[in-house]
Amino acid sequence: MAVEVDVQHRLGTLKLEAVFRASEPWTLLFGPSGSGKSTILRTIAGLVRPDEGRVSVLEETVVGDGVWVPAHLRRVRWAGQRAALFPRKTVGENLELGGGDVDRALDVFGVRGLKDRRPGELSGGERQRVSVVRAAIGARGKVLLLDEPFAGLDAGVRDGLIAGLREWLGGTAVISVTHDVGEAFLLGAEVVRVEAGRVVGQ
Repeated sequence: MAVEVDVQHRLGTLKLEAVFRASEPWTLLFGPSGSGKSTILRTIAGLVRPDEGRVSVLEETVVGDGVWVPAHLRRVRWAGQRAALFPRKTVGENLELGGGDVDRALDVFGVRGLKDRRPGELSGGERQRVSVVRAAIGARGKVLLLDEPFAGLDAGVRDGLIAGLREWLGGTAVISVTHDVGEAFLLGAEVVRVEAGRVVGQ
């Protein structure tokens, strides 16, 4: 089992009650904007501490039973809705921080031409692609969490990035967030439906 979640949490007006298990190679949290999908992902990552409940990642309890594992010690990698790259480092240097085989990743993800450029020299779509690649590059043996990673990317770039992720990750577990039904079909993933803070189907 990659991830098990059974938590309750109040964040502003949102009352989150999420119970699900992610066992497939790719699991998609699907639902309308504001339904709590990103909060669930951030809870798994350790960026939100739930009011109560339990979370396990790769059979290790990271929340619950008196346990709280800090985000940096959890076996997860994360890419958010906005690219977070070090502005003074080149794309190659940013990818080296991911801790994997950078040279191979440049080819698999089709970003070799960006290697010596800095984030300020990239388009928004290029920055987002590099951010996802950096998260994925060291994700083997962990769980990769992607918060709307393909938002704003044109279809060709999105499809290429998904193909690269599938080739790179093999059986690595991925949990991603979307409200795009087309993306849900494209990924062929297990779908966890979230509405108004509650998991309503899987």
